Amino acid sequence: MSEAISIPAQAPALPEAPPWDPFQLMDRLDEEGLRRELDGVAPTDLVYVVREGGQEVVGLSKTGVDECCMALVSQGQVIREESLDYELIGDDQNREALFKVRAARFAVSPGGQEVRLDQVIGVKRQPLYYEPAQLDLDSRVPGRKYRGKTYRDLLELAEGRDYLAWMADNFGEAEIRDFVRRILAGEAATVRRGRQLNPHWYEAGAMKAARNARFRLIPGTIRAQVIASARRSGQARVVETTGEPGAEHAEAVRRVGPYAPTEKQIAFYRRLADSPVFSQEERLRALEWLATRATRQTIKDQIDWLKRQVETRRGSQSGESAA
Repeated sequence: MSEAISIPAQAPALPEAPPWDPFQLMDRLDEEGLRRELDGVAPTDLVYVVREGGQEVVGLSKTGVDECCMALVSQGQVIREESLDYELIGDDQNREALFKVRAARFAVSPGGQEVRLDQVIGVKRQPLYYEPAQLDLDSRVPGRKYRGKTYRDLLELAEGRDYLAWMADNFGEAEIRDFVRRILAGEAATVRRGRQLNPHWYEAGAMKAARNARFRLIPGTIRAQVIASARRSGQARVVETTGEPGAEHAEAVRRVGPYAPTEKQIAFYRRLADSPVFSQEERLRALEWLATRATRQTIKDQIDWLKRQVETRRGSQSGESAA
């Protein structure tokens, strides 16, 4: 670690932050993209568009900032990150890391001569712990063995149930052990997990601080060109929100892809996802799929699955009412 940031003994009082704002959401989306990138999945969203009440806020993702830097190279300029510092503050599950990155912009001639134009710093406050989503049957099973599978998927397989039985006795997180025991016993359990240590807090904080520094050095004309191009080519991720924390939901993005759904399919999909038989967590995941993967996977299979769930759960609820 290089020279640490000097942190005052007592930070100055700050104005109270609003309960939610679109840039917090964009930051969370960027962190999700960084986790996928660390898993070897190349991110494709260059721009985030957050809509609320007929208005929209547009921002560049970390990948979008990378794209701007590449566009700047074609004009004979290059941005370099020159230093990274961080400092840990707080105690226990309230610990945070304060990152600072210094970056500079250079003009480079065809012959290789360089002229330093300007430099800035970018900062980022990164919590070490996060609040995970609640556990239910449609949550994804942790680990590589069944990557992408849900608990519901494993319950339908003999080898999957064997793996769940192993998790019930051996998995490190107590909430997951309890949840698995309950679903193996036939309960439709939902469990709220405690705060979790983010194993990628350093990578996320460092990359976001570097993103912030490079963003400050990118001319506005370059940003506008990349944003316009991303929206035309379907590399913009659109999110609709009510403005309340936890109430945002993804909207299908107008993308070009081999399985791009029709407007009729999108409308039908949304009506199914809005059914009261689904929990808010399930509904958000369904709309998330519509926003991020609907052009790369056929929507018909997803619609068929939602229809089966609506019919099955309604039938189950009617039977319980009759009893």
